[in-house]
Amino acid sequence: MKQKTVLFIAIAVALLGAGWLVWKLWISPEPVACTEEAKICPDGSAVGRTGPNCEFAPCPGETGTVTGKVSIGPLCPVEPCDAEPLDFSSNQVILESQSSQKTISDLSSDGIFSVADLAPGTYQVTLKDCDWLGCASVLPQTVTVKAGETTEVTINIDTGIR
Repeated sequence: MKQKTVLFIAIAVALLGAGWLVWKLWISPEPVACTEEAKICPDGSAVGRTGPNCEFAPCPGETGTVTGKVSIGPLCPVEPCDAEPLDFSSNQVILESQSSQKTISDLSSDGIFSVADLAPGTYQVTLKDCDWLGCASVLPQTVTVKAGETTEVTINIDTGIR
């Protein structure tokens, strides 16, 4: 009986210790201490830190732009109809970088968007709250942003209406 009690206490202490270790390492990460507050860019300007990992904001001229258009259709079965064109102005496009930083932009009423000042890299482009049938098959789209360039994206969502 005494051995079972000691064994039970040892297991309980081990589980509590493991739980504390998990909490300490993953759930409550220590703040990151940055070593520099600013970076001098090639053009002489300075940029500060952004984000939780002390990364620097991109220097001027070191960013790219993503532009695009969203279209959804067809809206009527079998034959053309006089359906009102969709108003996209209540929708938003989301660009998520590989470091999980999200940039959100509103769509114009005709589905056009433009997001400037993006750091070079790969982004996932998706629509916020896209509930059309064809959204899952075309989203997210992967785009690569290059410094000083504009990347174009076309998102054609097929509603499945025939």
